[in-house]
Amino acid sequence: MGTDKRQLPGAEKDGGSSLEHRGRSRRYPGRIRKYWLVLVLILCLPGLSYGFTVTAQVDQTRIRPGESVSLQVIVDGGKGEVDLSPVTDFQVLSSGTRSSRSYVNGKSSYRVIYQYLLMPKKTGVLKIPELVVVRDGERALTREIQILVTGEADAGKGKPAYFARASLSSPEAVLGQQVVYTLKLFSSGNFAGASFDPPGFDRLTATELTQWKKYTEHVDGQTFLVNEIKYLLQGSATGRFDISPAIFVAREKVERRRSGSQDPFDSFFNDSFFNTVPTKPVRVVSNPVTLEIVPLPPYTGDHPFSGLVGTFTMGATLDKTRIKAGESATLTVTIQGLGNIMDADFPGLELPDDRFKVYKDTPVEDVEATEKGVAGKKIFKQALVPGTAGDVTIPSLSLTFFDVGSEAYKTVSTAPIQLEVVPGEPSTLVRSGETGETSAGLPGGKKQAVVVRNQDILDIREDISGISSDTHLPLHWFAVLVMMPGLGFACFNLALRFRTREKTLGEYYRAKARSHLAEARKAEPGSPDFLSALQSALTAAVLSRGDRRAESLTREEAAAILARSGEEDADRVLEMMDTLDAARFGGAAMGWENAGRCLSDVRQLVKSLVLVLCLALWAGAGSGPVRASDLAGLFVDGTRAYQAEAYQAAVEKFESVAGSGVKNPDLFYNLGNAYLKTGDLGRAVLWYERARRLSPNDPDLQFNMDYALTRIKDRSERAFNVSDVLFFWKGLISLKWLQYGAIASSLFFFVWAGARRIFRKRVFSGPGILLTVLLVSFIAASGLENFRLNSDRRAVILSDSVAVRSGTMATATPLFDLHAGTRVRVMEIKAHHLKIWFAKGKVGWVSADDAEII
Repeated sequence: MGTDKRQLPGAEKDGGSSLEHRGRSRRYPGRIRKYWLVLVLILCLPGLSYGFTVTAQVDQTRIRPGESVSLQVIVDGGKGEVDLSPVTDFQVLSSGTRSSRSYVNGKSSYRVIYQYLLMPKKTGVLKIPELVVVRDGERALTREIQILVTGEADAGKGKPAYFARASLSSPEAVLGQQVVYTLKLFSSGNFAGASFDPPGFDRLTATELTQWKKYTEHVDGQTFLVNEIKYLLQGSATGRFDISPAIFVAREKVERRRSGSQDPFDSFFNDSFFNTVPTKPVRVVSNPVTLEIVPLPPYTGDHPFSGLVGTFTMGATLDKTRIKAGESATLTVTIQGLGNIMDADFPGLELPDDRFKVYKDTPVEDVEATEKGVAGKKIFKQALVPGTAGDVTIPSLSLTFFDVGSEAYKTVSTAPIQLEVVPGEPSTLVRSGETGETSAGLPGGKKQAVVVRNQDILDIREDISGISSDTHLPLHWFAVLVMMPGLGFACFNLALRFRTREKTLGEYYRAKARSHLAEARKAEPGSPDFLSALQSALTAAVLSRGDRRAESLTREEAAAILARSGEEDADRVLEMMDTLDAARFGGAAMGWENAGRCLSDVRQLVKSLVLVLCLALWAGAGSGPVRASDLAGLFVDGTRAYQAEAYQAAVEKFESVAGSGVKNPDLFYNLGNAYLKTGDLGRAVLWYERARRLSPNDPDLQFNMDYALTRIKDRSERAFNVSDVLFFWKGLISLKWLQYGAIASSLFFFVWAGARRIFRKRVFSGPGILLTVLLVSFIAASGLENFRLNSDRRAVILSDSVAVRSGTMATATPLFDLHAGTRVRVMEIKAHHLKIWFAKGKVGWVSADDAEII
């Protein structure tokens, strides 16, 4: 067969169209560049709020035993959670967190630096492994860092200029006894300043006993300046307690080197007004110490042991010795001494219940830390109200404690008190409905009003859809779905630019296959033209899968082409080719029925061969640790337990569903209801708040939330905030619907842009401008809402009452009290503590066990 030099159909026409298109491109270069610029800006907007990178770096990679390494984990893109559990070669001490924001060349950046001090546990080559940082469900890894810890001392070094020592007043104490921990920083000269990381008093109650004080001390014939601080320690359990070292970072003064040149301005700028003393950091680590807490000796006395350890006395007074029946007398019991007086409780007082009503008051503490321990007094008051007349004897009260001086149990008692009760005057009780107020305007002359009989929350949701997550899209999927229409528009533009070019070989043969099928339908069934057209259609369809031109195919060539393209119907195609060859060259006539069946089969095979599949987005959800059927069973069990008033069991079932990763407003709503029924106000408000983040306009949720808020004790004034204006949609539109709006706007805009491109009209005119504004607004709102949810962290107080302190240590000064259900803003997280803001001037630290982030 000779080479076919005929031009493919439409080649000449397409070539002319291509030249014309190039001419239009030269006439409108600015417009095309404008379209692409807008496209790039829109596609890049979703990524502005989500990307983040992490870096780990150290200040030195070679140290000696006793020295430390400063580690910084830098998170570019926002706050994250750093997992330091893989670090096993070092003792890790947190040194705080720094953050910075910048806006350079139209690009904003947010950097958070987490600082740590690492103390080596051994010598050799130690590793800081890859650290995992999690932010908004996304994970990033730092690189591994190796530190060489050598035991060789530097040559030429004498006695250190700085060192620290820690000591205990006693290495052993009984349970409840207080021990003084003394920490000293020695320096042979003055230093510009020092920062201090206190030691780790794990499982010990530490109270700052003294402020820093300075004095001089001689050590091995050398005079040192000493900075000293003391802590009072008390153990709540027996065992061995290892107190980790304290770390100081001092700023040592360095003499300034002067050059030999005489600068005319040198004398002026070296004046004391301008001159600053250069310094270099010096890190000093104290020695670790160990405290052994031993149990108290067995107690066999008659009176109950109070748990107090130290030296104590007790007294009791009555403000009146003669009262009327129905009046009250105040009994005051004072316990004072040295030791764990904070643990003192009111001694047992036995009074006949049929004669007295007892009303307890809150005890008052007046204690202070001394170098011998906590000293002071604790005052208990009770109001005694006798119901009948007669003389009464208030029995003596006994207090048994362990005396550390004599190492024995001691009991102190008060003297009995005589009380004379005389008959009282009768009294009249008036019921609240019998005041006699009347109103002439109402029947019967009595006022009537709508009376609220009871208050309660609305019932839970029983719909099984509560086991499916109903929250905003993950960050990566949101970015992909917003970008997909733009990428489709870009591909469509490329297709428009190349549609007038010469058709590809596959397109040519697909067109020929369709043309031959049309000829077969017009020909008489069973005729040679009919069979020839079918054969040509099937041959062209097979050639559309190949990479060369031909007019005919052998069976082997067709099998090779179909094998390369992975066609699943290859056997059927070859069988049909054999059938058509047999009909054409076998001489037997093909009936109407066989011809129709053959035409139908060939048409199906041609469609299968020339079908062009479009790229589809596959978003399969990974199987979680709990199957959907298991979650459904837990959810149903939870609803049944709630309806049976087994509220604690309902909490456990709903918590199991939530713990599997389900984020659904109905599930969180049910959890809030169940916790509120159990009396756990803090966790009820916590789950209501989590539900409101997912569904801010739920009326039932708002009703129950309002009811729960009426039971909260703490109230703060609502102050104006700039974020109220910036995030005006807060509480109206959830992040999920903002994301859906952004995706829909992106789809509509690029469909509109594609239609305008087909008809060669301007994209940014009329509806195009409106769609652009909607797209940019939704994307910006989604990014800002995501930023608000991540940056404006809130927490709920869980404990019934918690003291907000000035620092993270248990000895820090209590500033104010908060109660269960109170919502606060989280400003910082450090060492399992939260720095919270409640109101203006009310900022402090609470334990992470007492509050949980929403």
